[in-house]
Amino acid sequence: MARQSLSPMKDFDYRENIERERVGRKRKDAPMTHLKYLRKRSGYTLETLSDITSISISYLSRLESGSRRLNTDLIRRLSHAFSCSPAELLQEVTHDSSVITPIEFNKARRAEMLVGHRGMQLNEIAQSADGSEGLAVRPVSPVEWKQRPVELGDNEAVIAVKANEAFKPHFSESSTLYLDPNASLSPESTVVIIKGNEVLLKKVWSITPTSLQLCDLSEVESLKAGKSGNLIEVDRRSLNGLYKVVGYSVFDL
Repeated sequence: MARQSLSPMKDFDYRENIERERVGRKRKDAPMTHLKYLRKRSGYTLETLSDITSISISYLSRLESGSRRLNTDLIRRLSHAFSCSPAELLQEVTHDSSVITPIEFNKARRAEMLVGHRGMQLNEIAQSADGSEGLAVRPVSPVEWKQRPVELGDNEAVIAVKANEAFKPHFSESSTLYLDPNASLSPESTVVIIKGNEVLLKKVWSITPTSLQLCDLSEVESLKAGKSGNLIEVDRRSLNGLYKVVGYSVFDL
């Protein structure tokens, strides 16, 4: 089985994916088209997207493969479904499928991984197991482990966390995020914050030793352009957890 690659290890931006090849290359490991990437990012199956847009599943599949072209009506429907602009929908980029293709282990491989300490336990953000108030990071189960991406190196502080409803639409519930509680933060770092019973996936806009000013992932570019945005400020000392997103993988390709 091919080695899992982690995407990306720099400060995460869900709109920035590696431009590898043009649409239309017909091979098994051909890169994912931008239209399919937007669908996966939104957590939609072809069936769900068909229901939302009233475009047939077979035609959506042809659009994703590049064998059919978009017209004005299709652009309008799909842009609405993905909550993006027509310009973003029409970007001429493809996305390397190998970057976010998962590896799943059978029981024998999982046992081997546990003995060899080559894996990392899969966690979730849920109510604290000790009965205390608020959310916390805790293991999904003793047997839920993932292959450790080589890009993490020797950084044992990084944890694998299963995405949940709070991470939509940027991640589906089949995604796994790699979070580092010790990483240095800077403007535009992507962070996961646990505050009481609330989970936030945000971008850092500004930072002080005691506080963070945060914005939505989709608002960074407009804020940089001088437009108004929904900035929130949090006291770092009041948080249950603060983690920098250093990578992610997706299971449902």
